[in-house]
Amino acid sequence: MSTPIPASDPVESSFSVRRSLKLGTFHIGSSLTDLLTSAVWNRILITDLGVAAWPVSLLTSVRYLLSPLTLWAGYESDTRPLFGSRRLAYIWLGRLLMLLSLPLLPLSLAALGHDSRSAPGWLLAVLSFFLYGIGTLISGAPFLALVHDSAPYARRGQVISIVQTFLVASFAFGGFLYGRLLPEWDYALFWRLVLFAMAGAFFFWVFSVWGEEKRLSNPPAPPSAGRPPLRQVLAEILSDRRTRRYALFLGASAFFAFMQDAMLEPFGGDVFGLSVGETTRFNAYWGMGVLLAMMATAISTRRRRPDQQVGTTAWGLALLATSLVLLSLASALVLPALVRPVLFIFGVGFGIFTVGGVSLLMAMSRPAQAGSYLALWSMVQLVTRGFGISMGGVIRDVALELTGAFNSAYASLFAIEALGLYLCIYLLWRANVPGFAQQHGGASATAVLLAAADGS
Repeated sequence: MSTPIPASDPVESSFSVRRSLKLGTFHIGSSLTDLLTSAVWNRILITDLGVAAWPVSLLTSVRYLLSPLTLWAGYESDTRPLFGSRRLAYIWLGRLLMLLSLPLLPLSLAALGHDSRSAPGWLLAVLSFFLYGIGTLISGAPFLALVHDSAPYARRGQVISIVQTFLVASFAFGGFLYGRLLPEWDYALFWRLVLFAMAGAFFFWVFSVWGEEKRLSNPPAPPSAGRPPLRQVLAEILSDRRTRRYALFLGASAFFAFMQDAMLEPFGGDVFGLSVGETTRFNAYWGMGVLLAMMATAISTRRRRPDQQVGTTAWGLALLATSLVLLSLASALVLPALVRPVLFIFGVGFGIFTVGGVSLLMAMSRPAQAGSYLALWSMVQLVTRGFGISMGGVIRDVALELTGAFNSAYASLFAIEALGLYLCIYLLWRANVPGFAQQHGGASATAVLLAAADGS
C-alpha cells in the first residue's frame, strides 16, 4: 500500500530559488580545489615528469576508495548534532582538512621532479590526498543533506539541478582560468595557483553555507539513548530489492563514467603533444557542454518529479557512451580536430545524465532518513568511481605495454568505458525507481504513471 504525499510540506515555506543559488556557490569552491587534484597535478606527473599512470590514478582515486566515511558522516549528521548543528559542523570540519592538504601538492612535485621514486615526495602526495579525501567525505554527505533539507520533495529536483549546475559551470570556467594561470609547467606558477585556489575556495564555502542552518536550542537525546545502529539502518535500506538494483546501477554508472577522469589531460599530452595549459582547458570544453545541457534539461524537465527522470538519465547515458566511441576513434586515428567537439558532446551527455541522475538520488531516499540514504548512495558512487579512475590508469598502462602506442592505449580505454555505459542503461530500467518513490511517499500514483509513459 502506497503512502500518499502530504498536502503541505513544512519545508515549502523556506524554499526559494535565491537560497538555492546561494547554496550552489559552494561548488565554485569545490571546483577550484578539485581541478588541482584531478586535472593539473596528475597531468604534470604523468606527461611532464614521466611518471607511470597507475600510481597517479590510484592516488587520485583515494578519496573515493575511502568513501565509507561519507556513510558515517551522513548517519552522524542525521542522529548526532555537533556543536549545536546537524549539518554545518561536519561541513566546516571537512573543508578545513581539504584546505590543509593543498600546500602539500607543490611540495610533493618539488621532490618528485628531482626523483620520480622519491619516498618523501610520494609520502607528501599520499598525505595530501588522504587529508583531501577525508575532508571531502566528511563534508560531502552533510552538504547534500543540507540541500535536501532546504526544499520540499517536489522541488528537490530543481534545487539539486541548480546546485549541480554551479559545479559544472565552475569546472568549465575554472578550466579556462587555470589554463591561463598555468600555461606551462612551472613550479612557482603552480604554487601561485594553489594559493589562489585555497583563498577562492575558502571564500565561496563560507559564503554558501553561512546562516543556512539554525543552531539547535534543544539537541536530541544522546545517541546511545535512541538511535538505531548504523548496521540496522543499512540492513533496512538494502532489504528492498529495488534499492539493491539501484545501488548496482549507481555503482556501474559511476565506475564507467569516470574511467577517463585522471587520463583525459595525459591523453592530450601523450597522443597530441599538447601543453599543460591546453589540456587543462579540456575541462572547459566538456564543462561548457555539461553546463548548457544541464540548463536546457533542467528547464525542459522542471515540471517532472524526481522519480520521473528515469528516461532523462537513460538518454544521457546513451549520448555519453556514444561520445566515448567517437573519442576512441579520435585517439586510434590520431585526429586532433575531432577531440574538442567530441569533448563538448561528452559534456552534453554528462549534463543530461547528471540532471536525471541527481533527481533519482532524491527519489530513492526516504525523508526521515535522508542523510543515511544519500550517504549510502554517495558511498556507492564514490567507491566505484574510485575503482573506475584507478582502472582507467591500469587499462592505459596495460594497453600501452601490449601495443607500444599511446593512441591505441587511450583508444582501448575509451572503448571499454563506452561499452560499460551502454550496459548501465539496462541496469537503470531494472531498478524501478518510480515504484520505490510511490511506496515511500515520494510520488503519487499519477506521477508514477506519467514516469512510466515518459520512459516508454
